[in-house]
Amino acid sequence: MKILLAVGALLALGMQAGELPQGVTRSTGVDAGSGIAYVLISVEGKSLGGTVAPAPRLTAQCTRGPGGKLKFELLADLGGVSGIAYYPPWKPTSDELFPPRLGKEQVTMEFLGYTKVKPVKRQWDDLLEIPGEMRYATPGMSSANMEQIMFYLQYLRPLPTLRLTVPGKGAAEWDTANWQKVVHAEPLCAASGL
Repeated sequence: MKILLAVGALLALGMQAGELPQGVTRSTGVDAGSGIAYVLISVEGKSLGGTVAPAPRLTAQCTRGPGGKLKFELLADLGGVSGIAYYPPWKPTSDELFPPRLGKEQVTMEFLGYTKVKPVKRQWDDLLEIPGEMRYATPGMSSANMEQIMFYLQYLRPLPTLRLTVPGKGAAEWDTANWQKVVHAEPLCAASGL
């Protein structure tokens, strides 16, 4: 049933199964070590501080653990990051008992469309595996954020342009309308709430 809904959503976009809107990419796989199935759905954006190659990217990282639990995370880079890959969650080992400390960024998030809402500042984590890539920080002991990212995805429905500004690093903007439709059509991304 979910596959039929996904194909129906793609056809509603005017695409055949397997086709994606311009600027949107999708990669899938299963991590051999953890057994986590993943899909990464990215959309290219534009740098607001000049030309940066490669272009800024906003990525939905959707996963299903071996127990069947779905998880949604939002990643972003402001440009200049050449590639993206899935990295499984950190697990303690005999050599590393504590998780690595991630850099924190206070990112201003703006949602633009037919109207404007007040910008919000939220914490994003710098990823160690891909320098320049950030992930919206999940609320908890190591994060000042109070809301899950799914809360802000609801803002994107009527206000599809997302602008992120990182002090001292720049700003980028994405038109997320087609990206949202692809995320919505992906069964593994059901936790996004789109």
